[in-house]
Amino acid sequence: MSPGSPGGPRTRPGGGFDENAAAGLCYTSGTTGNPKGVLYGHRSNYLHAMMTLQPDALNLSARDTILLIVPMYHANAWGVMYSAPLVGAKLVLPGQKLDGASLHELIETEGVTYSAGVPTIWQMLLAHLKETKGKLTTLQRVTVGGSACPESIIRTLHDDYGVDVIQGWGMTETSPLATISVPKRPGLSFEDSIPGKLKQGRLLGNLDLKLVDDAGKRLPHDGKTFGRLMIKGPTIASAYYGSPPGSALDEEGFFDTGDVATIDADGDMQITDRAKDVIKSGGEWISSIDVENIAVGHPKAALCAVLGVVHPKWDERPVLLVQLEPGQAADKQEFLDFLDGKIARWWMPDDVVFVEQIPLGPTGKIDKKLLRQTLTGYQLPFDPNLKR
Repeated sequence: MSPGSPGGPRTRPGGGFDENAAAGLCYTSGTTGNPKGVLYGHRSNYLHAMMTLQPDALNLSARDTILLIVPMYHANAWGVMYSAPLVGAKLVLPGQKLDGASLHELIETEGVTYSAGVPTIWQMLLAHLKETKGKLTTLQRVTVGGSACPESIIRTLHDDYGVDVIQGWGMTETSPLATISVPKRPGLSFEDSIPGKLKQGRLLGNLDLKLVDDAGKRLPHDGKTFGRLMIKGPTIASAYYGSPPGSALDEEGFFDTGDVATIDADGDMQITDRAKDVIKSGGEWISSIDVENIAVGHPKAALCAVLGVVHPKWDERPVLLVQLEPGQAADKQEFLDFLDGKIARWWMPDDVVFVEQIPLGPTGKIDKKLLRQTLTGYQLPFDPNLKR
């Protein structure tokens, strides 16, 4: 007689195993390198769920209806697949239909109050709402992660639909949520909260961050100094699957995230680039993320990406790649004029290339490995008299 059948036993055996036993295996997306396995333990998953439920984190409760847009294979759907059941929240699973129309229908018919997804998901939803003049009647807040959230998304969701955007940061290797951009000061106006919302925010409990240079020397947390971002804690991977224990950590037990970031005196962290994507021009760094997030605010832009291209004088220079909204036409100068005054003059892209499609990886992030293939054979415009 099987458990759960009429007359069968009402309980199922459970427990009795080491809390560090394996609970699940997830792989990184491989958009900037070869995929690597991260094996999660029961203890780290439980700790991560408790950390994310805090009021200054995702603040989930049984009163929420959660649309789980993030796939479960992507670091356990950002851990929400554990934290939501822990408090008894209703979960809505969208399946494979992640277009704006399908998501809008789910949000409205299921009464979704909270959701989480990468920026491209919200861009598709907002495009659908704009086209159909749709409304969001129940959605209260969303967490945006996977890549930095453009200011245009934060403002549109707030101003037009009354939805609060919480930016989060993490990796498959950090279980994944590690920082969150929840304002510290009460009573901030929306306008005053924007600078904080554009950052990846402060650490969840039990975690620690540091910045180091290429030699491993600690750098100051002054909000200005760029450095390699390192993280430490009980929910941080110590090694990749199949590698020796502790092999992914430095001598202090910190994991190298592969991101370049700043941290200010209040502990707010801001990602400036992936270490593999950072553009080194004339001995200085240019943040491709900052340029991308401003450029995508252009009303004709659907997606934008910035890549560094070898330059005979300055080592590298930025090139802006743009996927236009359907039916739109634009020229290079239109986008350069849009960026003018919003970024440093020497950050200005040397060229704007319009592409039919900017490729996305399986988790919805821009796949820069594939995008670089778009520039195969590309020659950067070069003016030897131009000063930067």
